[in-house]
Amino acid sequence: MAEDYKYLTFRIEDNVGIITLNRPDKLNAVSWDLAEELAALLLKLRYRDEVRTILLTGEGRAFCAGGDVDFLSGEGDRPMPGTSSADRPIPRSQRKSPGGPFFEVMRQLVLVDKPVIAAIHGHAVGAGLAYALACDRRFADSTTKMAAIFTNVGVAPDCGMSYFLPRIVGFSNALMMVETAKVFKAEECKELGLIDELVPEGKDFETAFEYARMLAQRASVAVDAARRLIHMSQYMTLDEILEFEGAIGVCVAGSADAKEGTMAFMEKRKPVYRGV
Repeated sequence: MAEDYKYLTFRIEDNVGIITLNRPDKLNAVSWDLAEELAALLLKLRYRDEVRTILLTGEGRAFCAGGDVDFLSGEGDRPMPGTSSADRPIPRSQRKSPGGPFFEVMRQLVLVDKPVIAAIHGHAVGAGLAYALACDRRFADSTTKMAAIFTNVGVAPDCGMSYFLPRIVGFSNALMMVETAKVFKAEECKELGLIDELVPEGKDFETAFEYARMLAQRASVAVDAARRLIHMSQYMTLDEILEFEGAIGVCVAGSADAKEGTMAFMEKRKPVYRGV
């Protein structure tokens, strides 16, 4: 089952929604239009029950080489606040949120309310690294190179980099990465925690898909709720998260899969989950 997009490809296999960034001639650099398509697709997938997990990858030689330089320079078809000439009109909505769909992708990667797994090869830098860091787990092959590359082109970190990076690599390493814009090879990325699973060249999609498919076979209402709670815990107090665990726990306990799971445990058999 495949669906048509201009800058993405999308298909569903074994309840896994596979999103592929599809600008291989640009190393899948994120243009305004690609970001719009990706954010809109993630929003739709939140409500598509046949999709239980999502896999994000890139076509060709790279996962994603960051933001499209034509846009960032202000010389592209769409003006960029701060870099475009003063005589170019900028839409009102963009005045209020210069990052537009680039930033919305980050929101939707969390709000999609389903596990998102990254299959990474080649470059994952700038916005591409930010999108990878927002995923639940990152499988990367030995060709992977990562960098918070923003200051190399004279711009500040964006696309949620400042939020996710210190939470994943620690405060001091995050400062080092954004200040130096150093490019790290696959083994170094694994040591920093940027990569969760380092696999041989060409095996990133295969291993990421197997993990995503495994999650899709679990009690997806409970998995999605567990994911949501972990995200909420990043900005809540203990008392607040205990209250939400109680409320969400009651909701999930009413699912068919919760009944199947508890009965299977009591009957000493493997549960058969239906995702409801």
